[in-house]
Amino acid sequence: MIPRIVFRTVPAVSPDADRLWAHTVDLHPGWEHRTYRDPLPADEFPLTADVWPLCTSGAQFAGLIRLEGLWHHGGIYLDADVEMYRPLDPLLPLEGFGLWEDAQTVPDFVLGARPHHPAVMACIDLALERLRSGGRDWRTGSGAWATGPGVTTTILPGRSDWLLLPPGSFAPYHYTERHRAREDHRGNQPWAFGAHHWHHSWKGR
Repeated sequence: MIPRIVFRTVPAVSPDADRLWAHTVDLHPGWEHRTYRDPLPADEFPLTADVWPLCTSGAQFAGLIRLEGLWHHGGIYLDADVEMYRPLDPLLPLEGFGLWEDAQTVPDFVLGARPHHPAVMACIDLALERLRSGGRDWRTGSGAWATGPGVTTTILPGRSDWLLLPPGSFAPYHYTERHRAREDHRGNQPWAFGAHHWHHSWKGR
């Protein structure tokens, strides 16, 4: 159901991000590997391009890009600071998937879906609504929350057409536990597909 496409959005060239990406590419031969990097052609993103000027941060912009890329083409989106441990092929039969970061939050640093999945369009619609509202409430209008985890946390839980994996699948340590970043998560948590390292590459952009 999910096409063999893996993609990322990155604000600029980063040796560390490119090292992680090269490993992801090596793990997925025969897949299409895409990188979306600013500046992007607006005509390839007709659903969101008109609100790009409303974004108050690069993180908001990146949130729109990952959702619209997922809507048009499907595939699996990975944040640039996700270190892959093993191939993603076992997840391809699903219609859509993400994960729980903890008991409160469904993040957007890993998302997979078939093209034109209705949950992805629901996320886009909510992100557009929140940006156009001009609000500055941290839950709706400003920061990455407006187009990212605030949207996925609202839309994705409870859907029968979207699987939410447990945190250990891609977040073997929490963002409050960065002191655990160098642990052997691959060895200690053999169920993990990879590890999100919480680098916040779009922070402040």
